[in-house]
Amino acid sequence: MKVLIILLSFFIFSCSSKENRTETVEQNEVQANLKTYETKETVNTELAFKETQDSLRNVLLNSKPNENLKSSLLQELYIRGLVYQESDKIYFELPFNLHGHDCGAPDCYSTDISFEFPFIEPIEFPDKTNFNLYENGCVEQERKVSGVFKLKENTIEFVNYYSEELRSNLIIKRNGGLYYYPHLQTNSVRLETIEKMFEDNKFDDAEIAPYQSTLMTSNEYEYFIKN
Repeated sequence: MKVLIILLSFFIFSCSSKENRTETVEQNEVQANLKTYETKETVNTELAFKETQDSLRNVLLNSKPNENLKSSLLQELYIRGLVYQESDKIYFELPFNLHGHDCGAPDCYSTDISFEFPFIEPIEFPDKTNFNLYENGCVEQERKVSGVFKLKENTIEFVNYYSEELRSNLIIKRNGGLYYYPHLQTNSVRLETIEKMFEDNKFDDAEIAPYQSTLMTSNEYEYFIKN
């Protein structure tokens, strides 16, 4: 009788263990399928967003009349309204309202840089150009200063200007990258150095990081299309 009871108990335990293993396998399969579905949904959503923004950018680009600016490395600044041409001059109005590396919501103050230079077809960046800097917003005292940018790097993909007075660099990239870096060093800083510092997370806790602009970091082109 004891042997029968032991065998019966063993059989019940085996069945129960098998059922538990089956349930665990099924739960894992469900979770795996759910993660796969969520991943596909995320990818599809990102692709749909990118396609929409690419289309909006094309609409915006086609609506802009200045072919000289559109064919230069200033294209992205032009379609976002930071660069324009009037008569025989090109004007820059660059608002830097991201002063930290988080590049999230705009700060409550802005460092605005403006300058101009003569238009030449095709566009040529001068060796020197005068500029104005205006710091405004929630600051104890607004600041207006002037200086001279000297061209330090000039390629088909970017230009890099340096100000000896403010010991800072202004960098404009073809892909829309825009930096103003008041590093306070007595020599110009190369773009390659700045990008390496970004890669190595050197700006995460840095007291001074390259300033950026929400108008250039935004990837939503509907905000730049005027009704």
